[in-house]
Amino acid sequence: MFQLPDPSDETFSKCSEFKLIRTGVAELFLSIACDRRSSHSPLSRIEELEVHQPNETFVNNGTYTSLEDLVNISNLTQWCIEMEVLSLGYYNYIADGLNSSEKFKEVMKRLDGLNSTNVNIFYNALHANVEILNQMNIPFSVENQFLHNISETLKIRIIAELESSSISDKAKTHIKKSIETSKQFFAFYDHNDVKVFETAKLTYETEYYRLKSLLSPEDIQRKVSEPILRIGATTASMENLMSKIRRFDVNFLFHAIIASPENDAFQYNGGNHLLTVITRNDLTQQEKTMADTYFITTHEIMHLIYPVANSYINESVWTGALECTLRDVKMLGETDAVKPVDGWYKPEIGYEDLINVMAMRVLMKMAAEKSVNEQQLKEALETVIGGLCKHTGRKNELIPDHHPLEISRNAAVRQYPLFNSLYGCKAGDRMFAKPNEYCKPLGDPINVEDFLIKNETRKDVGGFLKDVLNTAERFNFTYEL
Repeated sequence: MFQLPDPSDETFSKCSEFKLIRTGVAELFLSIACDRRSSHSPLSRIEELEVHQPNETFVNNGTYTSLEDLVNISNLTQWCIEMEVLSLGYYNYIADGLNSSEKFKEVMKRLDGLNSTNVNIFYNALHANVEILNQMNIPFSVENQFLHNISETLKIRIIAELESSSISDKAKTHIKKSIETSKQFFAFYDHNDVKVFETAKLTYETEYYRLKSLLSPEDIQRKVSEPILRIGATTASMENLMSKIRRFDVNFLFHAIIASPENDAFQYNGGNHLLTVITRNDLTQQEKTMADTYFITTHEIMHLIYPVANSYINESVWTGALECTLRDVKMLGETDAVKPVDGWYKPEIGYEDLINVMAMRVLMKMAAEKSVNEQQLKEALETVIGGLCKHTGRKNELIPDHHPLEISRNAAVRQYPLFNSLYGCKAGDRMFAKPNEYCKPLGDPINVEDFLIKNETRKDVGGFLKDVLNTAERFNFTYEL
């Protein structure tokens, strides 16, 4: 584990850029305080697996089914598109108006272009979910009360931010409804009966080998046979899961099962669903893990504003906020001592950085309400950033559909209005932001007073995250391993 520099050291500059061992607080510790994931963590990357042979055997009676008739064309189309999303990042729907034969040819062409990882990933993920749930040994819960209390609290806070803004009433009404009706799924802590996942995995295996027994030896040798078999098995397994986990859209649940062991949170427009993963850290470091839970949940809820509700917000407001955020991102990337690889900067993904700014501000307002002094505010900020750290081989490593983690998080911190005063940053320092450089996500000027500790005589609860842990104790919640 890296250690923070001693602020009393004369060579230590609170607002300097990354310099080998001595890294300034202005880098917000991402270079030096990101603990490597502990061996206690149950998480590992999804491995490529052969489909396990179940105890049940299937013998062909000499009558074969053609590949064209093996799996329903609607199921083939559905899961082919969902598997494509894993690599494309967006939905590439098959044109309407095609007859069954034409649609089958189009699906075959697409399946032929899919890589084996995306074809196999659902089965691999089922295996990983079973393994992780067995290792974590978490009490069974359909909906974890404590974690859903967090999401409901955050929804209320974000709606309050909307209500106090100058965006139109129409926009407020639409976004408020989206937030209030959104469905949250906390990976491994909701619907976490391992027997359900074991049954879904067995269903996949059984259907895979049943379908395989129906194919002729010649068809089995065709390259496209494996994706078709996998899709048939996925269909049966998902039908089994949907009979047990009924609250969510089937496509969301498919992606949630894949994303959970890969530590990937996301917001899904269909059905207005949000997935939060809270196992990205060493679960024995509860404050950091809790901070990560708060930030990631806030981030995903904020997606219901940007970019989902863009069309409801004045274009000058959201384009101005986006351009402001991207200026910070670009500057921080270009001036970092560890240069990101060429092509790292992509304005089209700037919404991720904008909602990081919004999420950081919401959490630091909450932190101010539970702090009695500036030291507790700093502890909250540093813990949030520490919680966001993840195991990577290199600083400023590329992340799919996001700017490098360190750059994006530091942009959010630079936009925190109290950062300069808390850490003594001055004009000319890399992380120093002038008041006129503060981005306006909803079009309103930033009021520094909103972030200050309002009542220093209140009861000392130890700070924001200490208070969160006390609340967790009242809910009898622990991460457990």
